[in-house]
Amino acid sequence: MAKNKEVKDLDKKADKDKASKSSKQKPAKSSPGILGKFGGYLKGVVQELKRVTWPTPKEMLNSGVIVIVTLIFFALFTFAFDQGAVKAVTALADTTASKETTTSPSNNATVTATPSTSATSTATGTSK
Repeated sequence: MAKNKEVKDLDKKADKDKASKSSKQKPAKSSPGILGKFGGYLKGVVQELKRVTWPTPKEMLNSGVIVIVTLIFFALFTFAFDQGAVKAVTALADTTASKETTTSPSNNATVTATPSTSATSTATGTSK
């Protein structure tokens, strides 16, 4: 029973707050121009920069060293991975090329530069 009374009291307070807020509406202001908006933005930026905790020179040096070491590590890792991939692809290509040369007969590998007489006579339409 006590809980119901508390809930009713809270509902009444909420209704009163809503009624008082709706009656206290502010008159509409004219919106500031683009320069006013930009000036407000700059003021906000300056306020935020004042609240920033700036690092000390020692902290900046430590952070810079960490960034450079990490950069060198990943550059070396990428270089090593790239070289490994190149060697793997080259080895695969060499393996594939060696299989193709061993399976084909050696006499088919040579091509003559001059056409045979039968091919020439057939192409011109004359026969022997």
